[in-house]
Amino acid sequence: MKWYNIDMLTFKPFEKSDIADVRPYLDGIEPVCTKAIGVKYMWAEYSGTEIARYDGGILVKDRMFGEELFAVPRGERREEGLRLIEEYVRNSGGELIFNSVDDDELAFLASRYPAIEPKTNRDYADYLYLAEDMRLFKGKKYHGQRNHINRFLHDYPNYVFSRFGKEDLPRIYAFLEEHKALAPRSKEELTEYACCVRLLNAFDELDLCAAKIEVEGKIVAISVGEIFHDTLIIHIEKALPAYSGVYPTMCNLFAREFSEGLLYINREDDAGDAGLRISKTQYHPVHMVDKRLVFCRVARRFTFPTLFTERLALDDFTPADMPAYAALATDEERNVYWGYDYKVDLGSDAPDAAHFARVLAEDEGRGVCYSRKIADTSGRFVGEAVLYNFRLDGSAELGLRIASAEKGKGYGREMYRAVADAVLPIFGTLHARCFKANDPSRKMILAAGFTLVREDDVFYYFKRK
Repeated sequence: MKWYNIDMLTFKPFEKSDIADVRPYLDGIEPVCTKAIGVKYMWAEYSGTEIARYDGGILVKDRMFGEELFAVPRGERREEGLRLIEEYVRNSGGELIFNSVDDDELAFLASRYPAIEPKTNRDYADYLYLAEDMRLFKGKKYHGQRNHINRFLHDYPNYVFSRFGKEDLPRIYAFLEEHKALAPRSKEELTEYACCVRLLNAFDELDLCAAKIEVEGKIVAISVGEIFHDTLIIHIEKALPAYSGVYPTMCNLFAREFSEGLLYINREDDAGDAGLRISKTQYHPVHMVDKRLVFCRVARRFTFPTLFTERLALDDFTPADMPAYAALATDEERNVYWGYDYKVDLGSDAPDAAHFARVLAEDEGRGVCYSRKIADTSGRFVGEAVLYNFRLDGSAELGLRIASAEKGKGYGREMYRAVADAVLPIFGTLHARCFKANDPSRKMILAAGFTLVREDDVFYYFKRK
Protein backbone atom coordinates (compact mmCIF):
# COMPACT_ATOMS: atom_id res chain seq x y z
CA MET A 1 0.00 0.00 0.00
CA LYS A 2 1.41 3.36 -0.97
CA TRP A 3 1.87 5.84 1.87
CA TYR A 4 1.17 9.42 0.85
CA ASN A 5 2.96 12.32 2.52
CA ILE A 6 2.03 15.98 2.62
CA ASP A 7 4.17 16.86 -0.38
CA MET A 8 1.82 14.77 -2.53
CA LEU A 9 -1.39 16.39 -1.24
CA THR A 10 -2.11 19.16 -3.71
CA PHE A 11 -5.44 20.97 -3.82
CA LYS A 12 -6.88 22.14 -7.15
CA PRO A 13 -10.09 23.98 -8.10
CA PHE A 14 -13.20 21.80 -8.31
CA GLU A 15 -13.99 21.60 -12.03
CA LYS A 16 -16.75 20.10 -14.13
CA SER A 17 -14.57 17.14 -15.10
CA ASP A 18 -14.23 16.22 -11.40
CA ILE A 19 -17.95 15.84 -10.69
CA ALA A 20 -18.22 12.07 -11.16
CA ASP A 21 -15.15 11.41 -9.01
CA VAL A 22 -16.14 13.78 -6.20
CA ARG A 23 -19.78 12.69 -5.90
CA PRO A 24 -19.17 9.56 -3.70
CA TYR A 25 -17.15 11.59 -1.19
CA LEU A 26 -19.90 14.11 -0.44
CA ASP A 27 -22.47 11.64 0.84
CA GLY A 28 -24.07 11.84 4.28
CA ILE A 29 -26.96 10.65 6.42
CA GLU A 30 -28.71 14.04 6.74
CA PRO A 31 -30.40 16.03 3.93
CA VAL A 32 -28.13 19.08 4.21
CA CYS A 33 -27.85 20.72 0.81
CA THR A 34 -24.04 21.06 0.81
CA LYS A 35 -23.72 17.26 0.75
CA ALA A 36 -25.31 17.25 -2.72
CA ILE A 37 -22.91 17.37 -5.65
CA GLY A 38 -24.98 19.96 -7.53
CA VAL A 39 -24.84 22.48 -4.70
CA LYS A 40 -21.14 21.88 -4.16
CA TYR A 41 -20.35 22.43 -7.83
CA MET A 42 -22.79 25.34 -8.25
CA TRP A 43 -21.16 27.38 -5.46
CA ALA A 44 -17.59 26.11 -5.90
CA GLU A 45 -16.12 29.37 -7.20
CA TYR A 46 -17.88 31.44 -4.54
CA SER A 47 -16.84 29.05 -1.75
CA GLY A 48 -13.30 28.56 -3.06
CA THR A 49 -13.90 24.82 -3.24
CA GLU A 50 -10.83 22.74 -4.03
CA ILE A 51 -10.15 19.02 -4.11
CA ALA A 52 -7.11 16.84 -3.52
CA ARG A 53 -6.75 13.24 -4.61
CA TYR A 54 -4.99 10.61 -2.52
CA ASP A 55 -4.69 6.85 -2.63
CA GLY A 56 -8.18 5.79 -1.67
CA GLY A 57 -10.21 8.96 -1.86
CA ILE A 58 -10.72 12.63 -2.50
CA LEU A 59 -10.52 15.47 0.02
CA VAL A 60 -12.77 18.53 -0.37
CA LYS A 61 -11.88 21.94 1.04
CA ASP A 62 -13.67 25.30 1.01
CA ARG A 63 -12.49 28.76 1.98
CA MET A 64 -15.23 30.62 3.82
CA PHE A 65 -15.46 33.03 6.77
CA GLY A 66 -11.73 33.60 6.45
CA GLU A 67 -10.95 29.94 7.16
CA GLU A 68 -10.21 26.73 5.29
CA LEU A 69 -13.04 24.28 5.94
CA PHE A 70 -12.82 20.56 5.16
CA ALA A 71 -15.43 17.96 4.36
CA VAL A 72 -15.10 14.98 6.70
CA PRO A 73 -13.39 12.24 4.65
CA ARG A 74 -15.63 9.41 3.50
CA GLY A 75 -14.86 6.05 1.98
CA GLU A 76 -12.79 3.06 3.00
CA ARG A 77 -9.66 5.10 3.80
CA ARG A 78 -11.22 7.96 5.74
CA GLU A 79 -8.61 7.62 8.53
CA GLU A 80 -5.85 8.18 5.99
CA GLY A 81 -7.74 11.15 4.59
CA LEU A 82 -8.02 12.63 8.05
CA ARG A 83 -4.31 12.12 8.66
CA LEU A 84 -3.52 14.00 5.45
CA ILE A 85 -5.82 16.86 6.43
CA GLU A 86 -4.15 17.06 9.85
CA GLU A 87 -0.72 17.22 8.25
CA TYR A 88 -1.89 19.91 5.84
CA VAL A 89 -3.30 22.01 8.70
CA ARG A 90 -0.20 21.44 10.80
CA ASN A 91 1.94 22.86 7.99
CA SER A 92 -0.40 25.72 7.09
CA GLY A 93 -0.84 26.87 10.69
CA GLY A 94 -4.60 27.09 10.34
CA GLU A 95 -7.39 25.58 12.40
CA LEU A 96 -8.80 22.10 11.92
CA ILE A 97 -12.40 22.87 10.95
CA PHE A 98 -14.91 20.59 9.26
CA ASN A 99 -17.93 21.85 7.36
CA SER A 100 -21.52 20.52 7.12
CA VAL A 101 -20.89 17.82 9.71
CA ASP A 102 -23.79 15.39 10.19
CA ASP A 103 -24.39 13.32 13.34
CA ASP A 104 -22.47 10.30 12.07
CA GLU A 105 -19.46 12.45 11.19
CA LEU A 106 -19.69 14.28 14.52
CA ALA A 107 -19.37 10.97 16.37
CA PHE A 108 -16.39 10.04 14.18
CA LEU A 109 -14.62 13.32 14.99
CA ALA A 110 -15.46 13.08 18.70
CA SER A 111 -13.81 9.66 18.83
CA ARG A 112 -10.55 11.10 17.51
CA TYR A 113 -10.16 14.55 19.09
CA PRO A 114 -10.21 15.33 22.82
CA ALA A 115 -12.11 18.60 22.32
CA ILE A 116 -14.56 19.45 19.56
CA GLU A 117 -16.55 22.66 19.29
CA PRO A 118 -19.66 22.49 17.06
CA LYS A 119 -21.04 25.80 15.83
CA THR A 120 -24.17 26.64 13.87
CA ASN A 121 -25.49 29.75 12.15
CA ARG A 122 -29.23 30.28 11.71
CA ASP A 123 -28.65 32.23 8.49
CA TYR A 124 -27.24 29.12 6.80
CA ALA A 125 -29.64 26.48 8.09
CA ASP A 126 -31.65 24.67 5.39
CA TYR A 127 -35.44 24.72 5.37
CA LEU A 128 -36.78 21.16 5.24
CA TYR A 129 -40.40 20.46 4.29
CA LEU A 130 -42.50 17.34 3.96
CA ALA A 131 -42.69 16.56 0.25
CA GLU A 132 -46.37 15.68 0.60
CA ASP A 133 -47.11 19.14 2.01
CA MET A 134 -45.50 20.79 -1.00
CA ARG A 135 -47.36 18.52 -3.43
CA LEU A 136 -50.80 19.01 -1.86
CA PHE A 137 -50.75 22.36 -0.01
CA LYS A 138 -53.40 20.74 2.15
CA GLY A 139 -55.02 22.30 5.20
CA LYS A 140 -55.67 25.72 6.64
CA LYS A 141 -51.99 26.62 6.98
CA TYR A 142 -51.60 26.58 3.18
CA HIS A 143 -54.70 28.68 2.52
CA GLY A 144 -52.58 31.60 1.30
CA GLN A 145 -50.56 29.52 -1.13
CA ARG A 146 -53.72 27.97 -2.61
CA ASN A 147 -55.24 31.42 -3.10
CA HIS A 148 -52.14 32.61 -4.98
CA ILE A 149 -52.17 29.50 -7.18
CA ASN A 150 -55.86 29.98 -7.96
CA ARG A 151 -55.14 33.56 -8.95
CA PHE A 152 -52.42 32.42 -11.34
CA LEU A 153 -54.65 29.70 -12.83
CA HIS A 154 -57.45 32.21 -13.31
CA ASP A 155 -55.25 34.81 -14.98
CA TYR A 156 -53.20 32.37 -17.10
CA PRO A 157 -55.37 29.32 -17.80
CA ASN A 158 -53.28 28.35 -20.84
CA TYR A 159 -49.96 28.19 -18.99
CA VAL A 160 -47.66 25.27 -19.81
CA PHE A 161 -45.53 23.50 -17.20
CA SER A 162 -42.85 21.21 -18.63
CA ARG A 163 -39.45 19.78 -17.94
CA PHE A 164 -36.50 21.29 -19.77
CA GLY A 165 -33.20 19.84 -20.96
CA LYS A 166 -29.86 20.94 -22.31
CA GLU A 167 -31.37 21.97 -25.63
CA ASP A 168 -33.46 24.61 -23.80
CA LEU A 169 -30.53 26.26 -22.05
CA PRO A 170 -30.19 29.27 -24.42
CA ARG A 171 -33.78 30.25 -23.56
CA ILE A 172 -33.16 29.59 -19.85
CA TYR A 173 -30.07 31.81 -19.87
CA ALA A 174 -32.08 34.55 -21.59
CA PHE A 175 -34.75 34.23 -18.89
CA LEU A 176 -32.12 34.58 -16.15
CA GLU A 177 -30.77 37.74 -17.82
CA GLU A 178 -34.29 39.15 -18.00
CA HIS A 179 -34.88 38.33 -14.34
CA LYS A 180 -31.56 39.84 -13.30
CA ALA A 181 -32.39 43.11 -15.09
CA LEU A 182 -35.68 43.61 -13.24
CA ALA A 183 -34.02 45.47 -10.36
CA PRO A 184 -30.59 46.71 -9.24
CA ARG A 185 -28.73 43.72 -7.83
CA SER A 186 -26.33 43.49 -4.93
CA LYS A 187 -22.94 41.85 -5.31
CA GLU A 188 -24.29 38.75 -3.55
CA GLU A 189 -27.28 38.53 -5.90
CA LEU A 190 -25.07 38.86 -8.97
CA THR A 191 -22.88 36.09 -7.59
CA GLU A 192 -25.94 33.86 -7.30
CA TYR A 193 -26.84 34.40 -10.97
CA ALA A 194 -23.30 33.40 -11.97
CA CYS A 195 -23.64 30.28 -9.81
CA CYS A 196 -26.94 29.42 -11.53
CA VAL A 197 -25.21 29.54 -14.91
CA ARG A 198 -22.34 27.43 -13.60
CA LEU A 199 -24.79 24.77 -12.44
CA LEU A 200 -26.70 24.69 -15.72
CA ASN A 201 -23.47 24.52 -17.71
CA ALA A 202 -22.91 21.11 -16.09
CA PHE A 203 -26.29 19.76 -17.19
CA ASP A 204 -24.76 16.64 -18.76
CA GLU A 205 -22.58 15.84 -15.73
CA LEU A 206 -25.30 16.31 -13.07
CA ASP A 207 -28.61 14.52 -12.59
CA LEU A 208 -30.71 17.66 -12.45
CA CYS A 209 -34.45 17.99 -12.11
CA ALA A 210 -35.42 21.01 -14.19
CA ALA A 211 -38.73 22.54 -15.23
CA LYS A 212 -40.21 25.76 -16.55
CA ILE A 213 -43.58 27.52 -16.74
CA GLU A 214 -44.48 29.27 -19.99
CA VAL A 215 -47.29 31.71 -20.71
CA GLU A 216 -48.05 32.22 -24.41
CA GLY A 217 -44.63 30.82 -25.27
CA LYS A 218 -42.73 33.04 -22.83
CA ILE A 219 -40.77 31.52 -19.95
CA VAL A 220 -42.07 33.10 -16.73
CA ALA A 221 -40.56 30.76 -14.12
CA ILE A 222 -37.91 28.07 -13.77
CA SER A 223 -36.90 25.66 -11.02
CA VAL A 224 -33.88 23.36 -10.83
CA GLY A 225 -32.94 20.79 -8.21
CA GLU A 226 -31.60 17.31 -7.60
CA ILE A 227 -32.58 14.23 -5.63
CA PHE A 228 -30.38 13.37 -2.65
CA HIS A 229 -31.49 10.09 -1.04
CA ASP A 230 -35.09 10.73 0.11
CA THR A 231 -34.95 14.49 -0.44
CA LEU A 232 -35.52 16.81 -3.39
CA ILE A 233 -33.16 19.77 -3.01
CA ILE A 234 -34.14 23.00 -4.78
CA HIS A 235 -31.13 24.88 -6.17
CA ILE A 236 -32.82 27.49 -8.37
CA GLU A 237 -36.31 28.92 -8.23
CA LYS A 238 -36.93 32.17 -10.11
CA ALA A 239 -40.04 33.74 -11.60
CA LEU A 240 -41.13 37.01 -13.15
CA PRO A 241 -43.02 38.86 -10.39
CA ALA A 242 -45.43 40.48 -12.86
CA TYR A 243 -47.17 37.08 -13.09
CA SER A 244 -49.03 37.06 -9.79
CA GLY A 245 -49.02 33.70 -8.02
CA VAL A 246 -46.34 32.16 -10.19
CA TYR A 247 -43.93 31.37 -7.33
CA PRO A 248 -46.26 29.13 -5.28
CA THR A 249 -47.53 27.63 -8.54
CA MET A 250 -44.00 26.63 -9.55
CA CYS A 251 -43.25 25.34 -6.05
CA ASN A 252 -46.33 23.12 -6.13
CA LEU A 253 -45.96 21.85 -9.70
CA PHE A 254 -42.25 21.14 -9.28
CA ALA A 255 -42.95 19.11 -6.13
CA ARG A 256 -45.66 17.13 -7.92
CA GLU A 257 -43.36 16.42 -10.86
CA PHE A 258 -40.22 15.35 -9.01
CA SER A 259 -40.89 14.45 -5.35
CA GLU A 260 -43.27 11.50 -5.69
CA GLY A 261 -41.96 8.73 -3.43
CA LEU A 262 -39.62 11.11 -1.56
CA LEU A 263 -39.99 12.18 2.05
CA TYR A 264 -38.61 15.72 2.08
CA ILE A 265 -37.99 18.84 0.04
CA ASN A 266 -35.03 21.00 1.00
CA ARG A 267 -35.42 24.63 -0.10
CA GLU A 268 -31.93 25.54 1.19
CA ASP A 269 -31.09 28.50 3.44
CA ASP A 270 -32.09 32.15 3.46
CA ALA A 271 -28.54 33.55 3.88
CA GLY A 272 -29.92 35.95 6.47
CA ASP A 273 -32.15 37.75 3.98
CA ALA A 274 -35.25 38.97 5.85
CA GLY A 275 -37.56 38.66 2.83
CA LEU A 276 -36.45 35.12 2.05
CA ARG A 277 -36.82 34.16 5.69
CA ILE A 278 -40.43 35.31 5.74
CA SER A 279 -41.19 33.57 2.44
CA LYS A 280 -39.58 30.25 3.38
CA THR A 281 -41.15 30.24 6.83
CA GLN A 282 -44.61 30.73 5.31
CA TYR A 283 -44.25 27.33 3.63
CA HIS A 284 -44.07 25.75 7.12
CA PRO A 285 -40.80 23.82 7.37
CA VAL A 286 -40.85 20.74 9.58
CA HIS A 287 -37.17 21.06 10.46
CA MET A 288 -34.16 23.36 10.06
CA VAL A 289 -31.04 21.46 9.00
CA ASP A 290 -27.86 23.04 10.33
CA LYS A 291 -24.71 23.22 8.25
CA ARG A 292 -22.71 22.44 11.36
CA LEU A 293 -19.10 23.63 11.61
CA VAL A 294 -16.90 21.61 13.96
CA PHE A 295 -13.62 22.96 15.33
CA CYS A 296 -11.33 20.13 16.41
CA ARG A 297 -8.72 20.68 19.12
CA VAL A 298 -5.81 18.57 20.24
CA ALA A 299 -4.55 17.94 23.78
CA ARG A 300 -1.39 19.55 25.10
CA ARG A 301 0.51 18.84 28.28
CA PHE A 302 1.45 22.18 29.74
CA THR A 303 2.49 23.69 33.07
CA PHE A 304 1.45 27.28 33.64
CA PRO A 305 4.34 29.35 35.04
CA THR A 306 3.83 31.27 38.28
CA LEU A 307 3.98 34.96 37.35
CA PHE A 308 4.23 38.22 39.24
CA THR A 309 3.62 41.73 37.99
CA GLU A 310 3.72 45.00 39.89
CA ARG A 311 0.23 44.50 41.33
CA LEU A 312 -0.79 40.95 40.49
CA ALA A 313 0.12 37.27 40.67
CA LEU A 314 -0.83 34.31 38.49
CA ASP A 315 -1.08 31.09 40.47
CA ASP A 316 -3.00 27.83 40.95
CA PHE A 317 -6.56 27.88 42.18
CA THR A 318 -7.19 26.69 45.73
CA PRO A 319 -10.49 25.40 47.13
CA ALA A 320 -10.91 28.74 48.88
CA ASP A 321 -10.89 30.53 45.51
CA MET A 322 -13.71 28.53 43.97
CA PRO A 323 -16.70 30.51 45.33
CA ALA A 324 -15.24 33.67 43.81
CA TYR A 325 -14.50 31.83 40.56
CA ALA A 326 -18.06 30.47 40.46
CA ALA A 327 -19.38 34.02 40.92
CA LEU A 328 -17.29 35.18 37.94
CA ALA A 329 -18.32 32.22 35.79
CA THR A 330 -22.02 32.84 36.45
CA ASP A 331 -21.90 36.64 36.13
CA GLU A 332 -24.00 36.77 32.95
CA GLU A 333 -23.60 40.51 32.43
CA ARG A 334 -19.83 40.23 32.71
CA ASN A 335 -19.69 37.15 30.49
CA VAL A 336 -21.67 38.48 27.52
CA TYR A 337 -18.31 38.85 25.78
CA TRP A 338 -16.66 35.69 27.11
CA GLY A 339 -18.07 33.65 24.24
CA TYR A 340 -19.24 30.69 26.32
CA ASP A 341 -22.38 30.08 28.35
CA TYR A 342 -21.66 28.06 31.51
CA LYS A 343 -25.20 26.59 31.40
CA VAL A 344 -24.26 24.50 28.33
CA ASP A 345 -22.35 21.98 30.47
CA LEU A 346 -24.44 22.05 33.63
CA GLY A 347 -26.65 19.04 33.01
CA SER A 348 -28.10 18.20 36.41
CA ASP A 349 -25.34 20.05 38.28
CA ALA A 350 -25.92 23.17 40.31
CA PRO A 351 -23.81 26.15 39.18
CA ASP A 352 -21.83 26.17 42.40
CA ALA A 353 -18.18 26.09 43.39
CA ALA A 354 -18.04 22.28 43.29
CA HIS A 355 -19.27 22.17 39.69
CA PHE A 356 -16.68 24.64 38.42
CA ALA A 357 -13.86 23.01 40.37
CA ARG A 358 -14.74 19.71 38.68
CA VAL A 359 -14.89 21.32 35.21
CA LEU A 360 -11.48 22.94 35.63
CA ALA A 361 -9.95 19.65 36.79
CA GLU A 362 -11.54 17.64 33.96
CA ASP A 363 -10.43 20.10 31.25
CA GLU A 364 -6.87 20.16 32.55
CA GLY A 365 -6.87 16.39 32.96
CA ARG A 366 -7.71 16.02 29.28
CA GLY A 367 -5.09 18.60 28.37
CA VAL A 368 -7.56 20.81 26.49
CA CYS A 369 -7.80 23.88 28.72
CA TYR A 370 -5.62 25.34 31.49
CA SER A 371 -6.98 28.04 33.77
CA ARG A 372 -5.10 29.95 36.47
CA LYS A 373 -6.12 32.45 39.12
CA ILE A 374 -5.25 36.12 38.86
CA ALA A 375 -4.92 37.60 42.36
CA ASP A 376 -3.75 40.90 43.85
CA THR A 377 -0.78 41.08 46.23
CA SER A 378 -3.02 40.18 49.18
CA GLY A 379 -4.14 36.98 47.43
CA ARG A 380 -7.65 38.27 46.71
CA PHE A 381 -9.27 36.77 43.59
CA VAL A 382 -9.29 39.18 40.63
CA GLY A 383 -9.95 36.98 37.57
CA GLU A 384 -8.60 34.15 35.45
CA ALA A 385 -6.21 33.58 32.56
CA VAL A 386 -6.88 30.66 30.20
CA LEU A 387 -4.84 28.79 27.59
CA TYR A 388 -6.98 26.61 25.34
CA ASN A 389 -7.81 25.73 21.71
CA PHE A 390 -4.52 23.92 21.15
CA ARG A 391 -3.84 23.57 17.45
CA LEU A 392 -2.02 21.02 15.36
CA ASP A 393 0.86 23.41 14.66
CA GLY A 394 1.57 23.67 18.42
CA SER A 395 0.01 27.10 18.94
CA ALA A 396 -2.72 28.00 21.43
CA GLU A 397 -5.29 30.68 22.25
CA LEU A 398 -4.99 33.00 25.25
CA GLY A 399 -8.02 34.36 27.07
CA LEU A 400 -8.57 36.43 30.20
CA ARG A 401 -11.50 37.76 32.20
CA ILE A 402 -11.66 40.03 35.22
CA ALA A 403 -14.30 40.05 37.97
CA SER A 404 -16.86 42.86 37.86
CA ALA A 405 -15.63 44.44 41.10
CA GLU A 406 -12.10 44.73 39.66
CA LYS A 407 -12.84 46.16 36.22
CA GLY A 408 -11.48 49.50 35.16
CA LYS A 409 -8.22 49.15 37.13
CA GLY A 410 -6.02 48.03 34.23
CA TYR A 411 -5.58 44.55 35.71
CA GLY A 412 -6.52 42.81 32.46
CA ARG A 413 -3.97 44.67 30.36
CA GLU A 414 -1.26 44.17 32.98
CA MET A 415 -1.66 40.42 33.32
CA TYR A 416 -2.53 39.64 29.71
CA ARG A 417 0.78 41.10 28.54
CA ALA A 418 2.70 39.25 31.26
CA VAL A 419 1.13 35.87 30.42
CA ALA A 420 1.65 36.36 26.67
CA ASP A 421 5.32 37.22 27.19
CA ALA A 422 5.84 34.18 29.42
CA VAL A 423 4.17 31.49 27.32
CA LEU A 424 4.97 32.71 23.79
CA PRO A 425 8.40 30.95 23.77
CA ILE A 426 6.62 27.69 24.67
CA PHE A 427 4.01 27.82 21.91
CA GLY A 428 5.74 29.86 19.20
CA THR A 429 2.43 31.44 18.18
CA LEU A 430 -0.45 32.70 20.29
CA HIS A 431 -3.96 33.47 19.08
CA ALA A 432 -6.63 35.70 20.57
CA ARG A 433 -10.11 36.85 19.67
CA CYS A 434 -12.69 39.25 21.05
CA PHE A 435 -16.19 40.36 20.22
CA LYS A 436 -16.16 43.40 17.95
CA ALA A 437 -18.40 45.19 20.44
CA ASN A 438 -15.84 44.67 23.22
CA ASP A 439 -13.44 47.53 22.58
CA PRO A 440 -11.60 47.32 25.94
CA SER A 441 -10.69 43.71 25.11
CA ARG A 442 -9.48 44.72 21.65
CA LYS A 443 -7.21 47.36 23.16
CA MET A 444 -5.92 44.91 25.79
CA ILE A 445 -4.96 42.34 23.16
CA LEU A 446 -3.25 44.88 20.92
CA ALA A 447 -1.34 46.30 23.90
CA ALA A 448 0.05 42.81 24.53
CA GLY A 449 1.78 42.82 21.13
CA PHE A 450 -0.84 40.94 19.11
CA THR A 451 -1.69 41.88 15.52
CA LEU A 452 -5.17 41.93 14.04
CA VAL A 453 -5.22 39.29 11.29
CA ARG A 454 -8.87 39.11 10.27
CA GLU A 455 -12.45 39.77 11.32
CA ASP A 456 -15.93 38.44 10.67
CA ASP A 457 -19.38 39.71 11.60
CA VAL A 458 -18.86 38.93 15.28
CA PHE A 459 -15.18 38.68 16.19
CA TYR A 460 -11.79 40.26 15.72
CA TYR A 461 -9.00 37.66 15.44
CA PHE A 462 -5.41 38.33 16.52
CA LYS A 463 -2.06 36.58 16.40
CA ARG A 464 1.31 37.07 18.06
CA LYS A 465 4.51 35.33 17.04
